[in-house]
Amino acid sequence: MLPSRLSTGFTALAALLAADSAVAAPNTTTLSLKPWEISTLVTHSPSGYPGGAPYSTLFVSISDPNNIFLGSTQFGDAVFAPSSVNCTVRWLGIAGADDDPHGCAHQCSDMGHGKWTVKILPGVAGDPAVRSSPNSATTNFALRFTLTEAVTLMTGTDTVTRPVLVNQTLVETRCLSGTCSDWVRGGSS
Repeated sequence: MLPSRLSTGFTALAALLAADSAVAAPNTTTLSLKPWEISTLVTHSPSGYPGGAPYSTLFVSISDPNNIFLGSTQFGDAVFAPSSVNCTVRWLGIAGADDDPHGCAHQCSDMGHGKWTVKILPGVAGDPAVRSSPNSATTNFALRFTLTEAVTLMTGTDTVTRPVLVNQTLVETRCLSGTCSDWVRGGSS
């Protein structure tokens, strides 16, 4: 049986949807955006056993379920379609290594019409449910996602910046030999 613990120290922050479009910006007073969704989150820390890999890893799957209609042009409709990507961050996770993943923008898998990045941020200090260091990038951390999408047409450009926030709480973490698997509640809170 795997040891488990409840974790409330994880908050996924999805921020900054930047859009370049060739048409007028969508009416933000009537635009209703669905929150971004994290479907998978797995972390791994080195076990410390001889011959084991010395790398720590954070893997997360995120999606934007929104289909944002920007307007019609002579070339057709301009839209930002829903997208899903996987993000993997690896760093040397042994004591004394000068390889800190915090604060750097790590590019996620290619989606074709835009770019997702993820930043690992320090976790919550003083949370009694979190028994690890507030700076642990595998057990107590926050994530900030950025999605940049562009539509370029022959009629010019217009830039719209719209913050989007996702706040999900981990339900459970199970760890065995340095590999931790985390589950998120269905939907967002």
